[in-house]
Amino acid sequence: MTRRSFITRGLFGGLLLAGAGGLGLGLWPTRAGWQPRGALKVLNQRQFAVLAAVAARTVRAPGADPQAIAERVDATLAFTTDEARSDFGQLLMLFENALAGLVLDGRPRPFTRLQPEEQDAVLDAWRESRLVLRRSGYQALRKLTLAAHYSSPDTWPSVGYGGPPQISGVPT
Repeated sequence: MTRRSFITRGLFGGLLLAGAGGLGLGLWPTRAGWQPRGALKVLNQRQFAVLAAVAARTVRAPGADPQAIAERVDATLAFTTDEARSDFGQLLMLFENALAGLVLDGRPRPFTRLQPEEQDAVLDAWRESRLVLRRSGYQALRKLTLAAHYSSPDTWPSVGYGGPPQISGVPT
């Protein structure tokens, strides 16, 4: 065996191992901590679990229910375009992906399999990232989960909102 063929085989073998390892990281299963109470309209079970895990870390209000928040976001997504639905699903899977986490943050586990403090660190890394995709992805997840939480009439008293004004003669 020549030195050139040895190096070529070594590089090829290294790439093959790295690819197989990376594929394994990318396929690491999501921890299904939250399950939807009813049928999902847009998200699949895995995306729902990731979104609920994100909601648990982004919405820290008393009585916040990550499961209900993820259900409200799913219902809201039903009113968006197919492209927006697809993009949001891809964002959730990128957020969860262990291979992307390893490359970008040095974390070799999916977001849903991290401890709460580690999840907060991931959210911070996305918020402070130099990559626009990560910063805007973080903002989309944060704003959607907060909006879904505070859009519920059950949360209005906790923030001192009495609800929309009642206008006489206008049916509600």
